[in-house]
Amino acid sequence: MRIYLIRHGESQATAGLTDEIDCALTERGRRQTIDAATALAKLGVTCILSSPYRRCLQAAEILGRITAAPVEFCPAMQAHYHEPFPPGCPPLAELKELAAQWPDFTVPPETEQGRWAVVPEDRGKLWQRIGRAVRYLLERFGRTPQAGVGIITHQAPVSVFVQAFCQWQNPLNVRVHADLGSASVLEVDSAGRRHVVRLNWLPGSDGFRQPTGSMAWQTKQ
Repeated sequence: MRIYLIRHGESQATAGLTDEIDCALTERGRRQTIDAATALAKLGVTCILSSPYRRCLQAAEILGRITAAPVEFCPAMQAHYHEPFPPGCPPLAELKELAAQWPDFTVPPETEQGRWAVVPEDRGKLWQRIGRAVRYLLERFGRTPQAGVGIITHQAPVSVFVQAFCQWQNPLNVRVHADLGSASVLEVDSAGRRHVVRLNWLPGSDGFRQPTGSMAWQTKQ
């Protein structure tokens, strides 16, 4: 099983074009996503999970089209905001509204409807949320060697997901960097060992470069 943690491409907010919380991708962000999707299509992505923020859903739409993998909403991989949204910020869409806008995406049956955002959220709660997501994905896909799970998400969830996957004990001062449009690749082998194959892997004109090695953590028994 492989997990591809993909940070969305450039958004209107990261480009300095808006202060909107739930903003769209820029044209550059779409091109970054196309490059990542083209590279991932060669690596066998079988399922795509997406944060419900619009920039991620737009990226997931591109990935789904290019890889032909099914896409589903994954609120557990939403963005992290440690402060309340500013006054006057438009409310985020409910999942049923997003499902109507992206009808080809699946809403998992265990997902609660209504407002899905967790704001504000301190670092400890972020760690708990992502830890649950890691356990869920390992339970769901960990015994399927051919599974290739693409997760479209944000900087903070990428960083904490890698740490939780490696079973580090909530190191608050550790940060795994993810550039816009990058992929970090994690693997669970047939013996249950967890491998970090590549971090912050950027696509090029000839696809993702093959990793030269990996680091491994033995799964706790």
